Amino acid sequence: MSLKQKITGELFYKFFQCPHWIWYDLYEDQAKKTTIPPLMQMIFADGLRHDNKKEIISSGKQFKEIDPALYKDLDEAFYATLELMKQGENIYRGVLMNEHWVGMPDLLERRPTAELGRGIKSNFGDYYYVVYDIKSHGYLRDEFKFQLVFYSLILERIQGIRPKQAYLINAQGEELSFVVDDFVQQFDLNISQIQKILDGEKPAPFLKSGCKRSPWYSICLDEAQSCRDVSLIYRLNQMDQRQLYDIGIKTVDDFAAADLEVLRAQLESWPYDKLMRFHAQAQALVKNEFQVLKKSEFAEVDTEIYFDIEADPTQDIDYLLGLLIVDKKGQKEIETPKGSRLNVKGNFGTGTYKYWFADNKLGEGENWREFTDWLEKLTGSFVIYHYATYERQVFDRLAMRYGTSGEITKKFHDHTVDILRLVTDAVILPTYFYGLKDVASHLGFKWRAADAGSAESVVWYDDYLKIGNAEQKAKLRQKIVDYNEDDVRATMLVKEWLAGQKPKTTREQVELPED
Repeated sequence: MSLKQKITGELFYKFFQCPHWIWYDLYEDQAKKTTIPPLMQMIFADGLRHDNKKEIISSGKQFKEIDPALYKDLDEAFYATLELMKQGENIYRGVLMNEHWVGMPDLLERRPTAELGRGIKSNFGDYYYVVYDIKSHGYLRDEFKFQLVFYSLILERIQGIRPKQAYLINAQGEELSFVVDDFVQQFDLNISQIQKILDGEKPAPFLKSGCKRSPWYSICLDEAQSCRDVSLIYRLNQMDQRQLYDIGIKTVDDFAAADLEVLRAQLESWPYDKLMRFHAQAQALVKNEFQVLKKSEFAEVDTEIYFDIEADPTQDIDYLLGLLIVDKKGQKEIETPKGSRLNVKGNFGTGTYKYWFADNKLGEGENWREFTDWLEKLTGSFVIYHYATYERQVFDRLAMRYGTSGEITKKFHDHTVDILRLVTDAVILPTYFYGLKDVASHLGFKWRAADAGSAESVVWYDDYLKIGNAEQKAKLRQKIVDYNEDDVRATMLVKEWLAGQKPKTTREQVELPED
């Protein structure tokens, strides 16, 4: 590989999101590249805005910041970073360089070498540095770990000591850490693959959910579809793909036509339920038909509630709490308190849509208190449906941030049902992904905005906060609200469809002779 081609932490993010992203950036016709707004890129990368990051760090650490003007010349930014390291300062957004490796961790923190053992010195003397990154949710995903390992190994070359641990701070200021040496061997394999891509070796066709975050998604999809690659099977990973390639299974059609018992003997390391699921998924794609594994059971209740939250992770704010309330027994609606922030939009199809909207963190807290008051007053039998685990996670996060009673927390958790879990347990769909947009669209639901999506909603919200024109501001707000309402109605559609499905009986599966 040419030394002129720099390896950066960003490459690890791209590599883990989409195996082809790096290759397309270098070798594909750039006219085919989709433009992704910078804010959306930050959302996809689980990033926070710099002001939020500095606020999180400054609450517990003192640091010096590199002059932003120096980032135009990374060599200059590195020399400035090195000078601060020699002075023993904690550094925000420092630049690390060694040959063609370039890293920019969010924080470099000074530590005493005495914590590593007696008599140990770094190139700086009796202290050394460790790296931190700051992410909105703070899960130690693979791409985050390997970025931090990358930074730690550059640090080793600079200071003569490899940090034992690397750290991630989430939006709540909580620190997560891992042992760097535990991931060095896998890091070497990953960077070897990245170097091959940089040298022009194109990875095999592969489609994964992370490809949707790439500006090259349409090409990834076209290439995987054109050769009917096995990666079109939902949740099949790259190691699974390689193992299938090794036994001559390269397409969805190969997998669908293969004998299960033969596959079982060839793929001894695979659990049988995984093999059966993938085999059934391949057949669903080939036949373009869904398969029902079991009947989903739903409680008969007075009230069904469909719940969806819109959040801006870059500012750590949950700005919209939306509910679709379907009265199943003719019960009286809970009255809206005078002066409440609750908005009642009225009927658009079945049920009544209600929502709380926040312009800032103060509004987020007020929305939370009104939502929990509403939940406390909710009587009769009810169930709260949501799609995937995010709503439960946000409830717990806001409960920790603003507080609520144990009774309300229990009431929420005891009455929530994840529709995604029910879908994946009960049916095999002829779709590549099982997100709400994928499943509901397959069932015929249409969002009112052509560019609807959770990340897009954040971009709209950002524009809404910045715009001064009252009429335009109102239209953007309505677009965000409409999108949220469409999400809860899509969730209801999936639930209602699922409730009507049951496995075919043996009699239904065979073609009966006519009388």
